[in-house]
Amino acid sequence: MIRSRLHRVLLSAAVLAGALGALNAPAAQAHYSECPKGHFCVWQNNGYEGRFFSSPHDVPNIGSYMNDRTTSVWNRTDHTVCMYRDQNYGYPMGCYGSGGSVSALPIHNDELTSFKRA
Repeated sequence: MIRSRLHRVLLSAAVLAGALGALNAPAAQAHYSECPKGHFCVWQNNGYEGRFFSSPHDVPNIGSYMNDRTTSVWNRTDHTVCMYRDQNYGYPMGCYGSGGSVSALPIHNDELTSFKRA
């Protein structure tokens, strides 16, 4: 019985340690080659590095993970995609045609909140 309790305590401790490790894990990072065909992809840092987000759909609000943190973009869709400073496509910042990309936004760096097909 004591052995069974000890086993449960050790197992619970291991599960808790694993959960805490997952909570403290660094944010997902991606290489430009991980941008899927058919997606509009954005990265936090220049050179297509750092935090990463992609979507094959219009995005009215990119969310706190990437909001105002975009520096690199790559349009791998078959459509022109336009970027916006505000949610719900307010304040246009420019568009990228199919295949268009930039490794460091010359203007509007760290201002993206939404994007959609033109």
